[in-house]
Amino acid sequence: MWSFIKRYPLRYWRWYIIGLFTLVLTTFITTLIPIEIMHIIDAINNANGWLILKPMVIRLIALAAGLAIVRTLSRIIIFNPGRYVEYDLRKHIHSHLLTLPPSFFRTHTIGDTMSRMINDIQALRLMSAFGFLHIVNTTMIYTLVMIQMLAIHPVLTCWVLLPVPFALLVIRFFVKKLYTYIKASQEQLGTITDFFVESVANMNLIKTFTAESQIINEMQRDNIQYRTTQIKLASIRSTMFPFIATIGSIGQIILLYVGGKLVISGAITIGELVAFSSYLVLLAWPTAALSWIINIIQRGLASLNRVQDILSTSPHPQLNHPSISNLTQAPTIEIKHLTFSYDADSDPILKDVSFRVESGQRLGVFGASGAGKTTLASILSLIEPTVPGTLFFNGQDVTESNVKPLRDRISVVPQRRFLFSTSIANNIAFSDPTMDKNDHQAAATRACVITDILAFPNQWDTLVGEKGVILSGGQQHRLAMARAYAAKHNILILDDVLSSVDHDTEQQMIDALFNQEYPPTTIIIAHRISALQHCDHIIVLENGCIRDEGRHNDLILMDGPYKATWQYQQLEASLNE
Repeated sequence: MWSFIKRYPLRYWRWYIIGLFTLVLTTFITTLIPIEIMHIIDAINNANGWLILKPMVIRLIALAAGLAIVRTLSRIIIFNPGRYVEYDLRKHIHSHLLTLPPSFFRTHTIGDTMSRMINDIQALRLMSAFGFLHIVNTTMIYTLVMIQMLAIHPVLTCWVLLPVPFALLVIRFFVKKLYTYIKASQEQLGTITDFFVESVANMNLIKTFTAESQIINEMQRDNIQYRTTQIKLASIRSTMFPFIATIGSIGQIILLYVGGKLVISGAITIGELVAFSSYLVLLAWPTAALSWIINIIQRGLASLNRVQDILSTSPHPQLNHPSISNLTQAPTIEIKHLTFSYDADSDPILKDVSFRVESGQRLGVFGASGAGKTTLASILSLIEPTVPGTLFFNGQDVTESNVKPLRDRISVVPQRRFLFSTSIANNIAFSDPTMDKNDHQAAATRACVITDILAFPNQWDTLVGEKGVILSGGQQHRLAMARAYAAKHNILILDDVLSSVDHDTEQQMIDALFNQEYPPTTIIIAHRISALQHCDHIIVLENGCIRDEGRHNDLILMDGPYKATWQYQQLEASLNE
């Protein structure tokens, strides 16, 4: 809690100090009004009558007007830092998410992360604004009211406040239950959000397999669980609120009984009894709102734990390193005895992998599904952190250098391509929004997608829709390649990008890929051997290990998966002619 306060709300301490001053002033004026009412009531029977009442009434009106002004100011001043805290949190969390390694996103779903970014941050905003407002307001009201009541009659004060300690003990019991259900509620909301996101994103798949009833049942199960938790939460709140209100009513009953006796005996005046009643009314709202304040604070604390789960996750280990290696030209890439697993408890995906690619050369990677090809691409693109002494660019261990300037010179076309819901031009210029149209055209031409772009009515301004929904699979892959070509790079990694294009387009893309005057160091992962046969070196992965390696002409002479696939694809090509 203190680290959160120090990092976010404390930055706006001026707002809180000014707000605190206006809150104290608001509470002070509020406690003066019953005193004025007391004096007015006691002066009613005075012989001078209106001469005495007139200045009292004017003071009462002035206090009421002043109260309206400072109360409004206090709310405005206190709510502003809450909005600033919300802004800072959302910006910081989003920035932090961009630094996290893939391991975080393997254990946190999209929906749950969205819930933390929206619902939990709003809960922390409420705690930073409403929570602070009502804590200070309740503390000041109780303090100043008790001072005024003790000044009028200490014994009567003790009697009317007798139920309050009992109420606090019972509320403490409710608070523990409240926190448990609030935390469960927020986690369940994250689960529902994630399920909803997946359902909407895969709507066509659901309809294709006529799985609507199954999806509805699964959604209903999570929804019922969330509803049950919300009902339990509502039950606790519904019990707390009338209980606290009842405590206030008991105070009024005690006041009428004990205070009435004191008025009859002449120990206090009728005006003082009315002042006591007014003070109990003043205490009624903070006391009744105590359950609401507790709810806000408990929800904020539960949200703080969920937000801290993101913020406490360590970023990529190389982001804080000094920049030692800069890729000013196509580098030599070398991997030495690389063994990699996604977590300590799982079996290695890659086992003792070693190879070397010279500057500007092209390495082909072949293997069956699950052999570790995409994992190798993630390591070479510096997305997955690796252990020191296994990956070298130009002889320099990449783990000793800041990862960001190295990534700036790497272009990747992943197997699972992703296009943003914007125009074709913006997708191509993703790495550099200032890119001019000539660069767009050159990249699109090289990726063999220029004809498709010009065929659209809006051409470069065509909106591709969410995840490129209006494009075919082949067009999406080629547009992703154009994006990679457009980015300034010295390393190019292509992960099975030719699988969704026809033979002629594939040949054009291969020609464009291999006909470069100053080629980057290129890694080509493919199932089609036609994309690999012109590579300078090819490695064949099997169960995470390098089974065979060499040039194309060498591998087709070795018995193994590469030769078998080559023969099959040659036979398939001859049958299609």
